[in-house]
Amino acid sequence: MAVRPVVAVLSIAALLVASCARYEPPGPPSVPPPPTNPPAASASGGPSATPGGPATPGGSDAFTLAIEYGVAGLGETYGREGAGLSAAKPALEFTVWGNIEPERGRYEWRPFDALVEEYQSAGLTHLQVLLSAESPWASRRPPKGLDRGDHFPKDEFLDDYVRFVTAVVERYDGDGTDDAPGLLAGIHEWGVEREFTGFWPGSADDYIRLLRLAAPAIRAADPQARILLVAILAIDVFDAGPAAGSAEVERRWATTPSFRKSRAEIEAILAACDAYDVVDFHSLGDYTEIPATAEWLRETGRRLGCERPIWVGDAFSMSVLVGFGDPFGIVAPRVFAPAAVEQRDAVIAALEAVGDRSASAAGREAAVAWLRAELARGVVRKAVAAAGEGLAGINLGNQEDWPFSVRAYGTANYMGLTDTRLTLRHGGGVRLPYGGAAFNRIHEAGEVRPGFEALALANRQLTGLSPGRAARLDLGPGVWAYRFDRASGGPLWVLWYDDGRLRLPGEALPSVTVELPFDSQVATLARTPTVGDAGGPTTERVESVGGVLTLELDATPVFVEVAGS
Repeated sequence: MAVRPVVAVLSIAALLVASCARYEPPGPPSVPPPPTNPPAASASGGPSATPGGPATPGGSDAFTLAIEYGVAGLGETYGREGAGLSAAKPALEFTVWGNIEPERGRYEWRPFDALVEEYQSAGLTHLQVLLSAESPWASRRPPKGLDRGDHFPKDEFLDDYVRFVTAVVERYDGDGTDDAPGLLAGIHEWGVEREFTGFWPGSADDYIRLLRLAAPAIRAADPQARILLVAILAIDVFDAGPAAGSAEVERRWATTPSFRKSRAEIEAILAACDAYDVVDFHSLGDYTEIPATAEWLRETGRRLGCERPIWVGDAFSMSVLVGFGDPFGIVAPRVFAPAAVEQRDAVIAALEAVGDRSASAAGREAAVAWLRAELARGVVRKAVAAAGEGLAGINLGNQEDWPFSVRAYGTANYMGLTDTRLTLRHGGGVRLPYGGAAFNRIHEAGEVRPGFEALALANRQLTGLSPGRAARLDLGPGVWAYRFDRASGGPLWVLWYDDGRLRLPGEALPSVTVELPFDSQVATLARTPTVGDAGGPTTERVESVGGVLTLELDATPVFVEVAGS
């Protein structure tokens, strides 16, 4: 996420570029080889790190559902007394080098110390943190205006970068040495940089070099640490979920749009697996991209000899639907599944109605109800797809609405899971010194939205599941159905119907009748809440007949359990 005033609010490189220009991908970059017999952390030696340990981050083989873009003031809302989560990813701004060390040798810990203490005290003890080398004094070319600059450290500051990484990891590792005051649990998951798009303006070679500086520093400070590769974004390639090896995917990879890196560059960083433990990708489109992206990453990992657990480090609750456009209507927004090109104008009109308080009450209310229902469905569908496809975890957002152009950011403008209000106070009593100060302004949560209740439901049902004990069921065209074999409580099924077409405000959802093989006599069904006053999921008991449970499904996910389990 760029730490400049204009773009600090979104880690969404796919939507920050107004141009739809394309260019031919360059040839494969040269990949710096991993050093042999890596020494202790040193900027001059370029050491690598040896992966190992548990299969998933956090030290356990269990699926994790986390809240994304953690900001000051909302820990209690999403922790044990709120949505019930135990995991979160703080907004990147807190751990950008320029905010931790705004001047050489002067460290400012108060904003991040306060956020960590707030979230951990609320029960969000599992934190996943990103580190960025962006610095006003150490980067080769700090960002300026619309120029993203070059974040890689100047040669004379490479050792300073290693010291920065070491200092942050040591402060929060929970080993009792130089720990932050109030630290309740060690932080052991560290991502190196934000997203492999325009948010990393440099080359693949430069990123790999930086990764091989950071990795040994992280491991030397915390032997329990797990390192996440910079997040991969390929929303255009896997939009609507084409199969990983299909001709359509190969066609899409053949050109490189301005908002992401080329396939050759992506494969180059994936090949540097001596220095990372977990592959991270961002899901800003429809949930259908998750299985396809995961399949491609696994196939590529096997080919490169770099199989690693996969985490969705940044997931919007639903597809952005439209994006890439400029606020003035000069560049038409690009359309993303499940929206169709012919629906573009209607989607824009519906989203603009959500934010237009001067619109007719009935029109705005219909648009708001439609979008919030779609977001609630999307929260569950993305979480279930990630768990069902055997991923290590997913970070879902957002905690607040973002006030930007619908043509550029689509539904991301209105993805807050609650109403929020910004105060004039800052966490830790001080502004972030370099940029992104809005993130550490203390937020106050207001009325919860359906997506919040959907997140709480998904967390109760999915967190802690074993990634290797899920199966996708074939119950007919358009039916998404996963079965999870839980260690206790019996099996869990989650089902919904999706014909692949977006329904706009006022349009009825299609439905289908399915027969689910079911050995028990009675099932309990919990339907994802999609209206503001639902107060949680609605439940009902359904009897099976002849070993079959007959269900009427639409786009709203349904959780099915054996009654009494």
